[in-house]
Amino acid sequence: FAIADGAVPSNGGRGYVLRRILRRATRYGQQILKAEPGFFVKIIPSVIDTFGESFPELVKEKENILEIVQEEEQAFSVMLDRGISYFSDLKDEMKDAGLTKVAGDKVFFLYDTLGFPIDLTEQMAEEAGFTVDSKGFETEMETQKQRSRDARNAAKNGGATRLELIAEQTSWLSKNNIDVTDDEFKYEWDLSLS
Repeated sequence: FAIADGAVPSNGGRGYVLRRILRRATRYGQQILKAEPGFFVKIIPSVIDTFGESFPELVKEKENILEIVQEEEQAFSVMLDRGISYFSDLKDEMKDAGLTKVAGDKVFFLYDTLGFPIDLTEQMAEEAGFTVDSKGFETEMETQKQRSRDARNAAKNGGATRLELIAEQTSWLSKNNIDVTDDEFKYEWDLSLS
């Protein structure tokens, strides 16, 4: 219905909500119902046949809906298989060790390395009788963001440490009679065309 109204799976707004719904349904169908990969796109014609008379935009947009869902399902299936396999092994390890909380670093590995959405990890953990260490996940996420910022800054500065002066440091420079950098030249333009 959402695709017929113009929504497409994406990483923001209603497209993100649509992507999450499609991925949850795909995961549930494959893992819980034991449906074959690609099952989701196969049920769409039945939905359109059932609701097409009341919602003619479904019939009009049928090919577009099929194409978008098929692409999303295919893209997600590979990642889903890896994530389910990893979580299944993790679940067995946790049960053997008597643990009930999925460690934040494991949740982050699923998210960052395998591309597995946190909401699906939380859902699978709940289905297995576990909880998720959300604080640990957030800590890992913040650490990764900092590593990314550091790498980006290092790349900008040619590998050199970035120099940042705060108020106390600039005050010290002023008190020690170190002149302010004159950067007026960058605002002067030669407007003559000759």
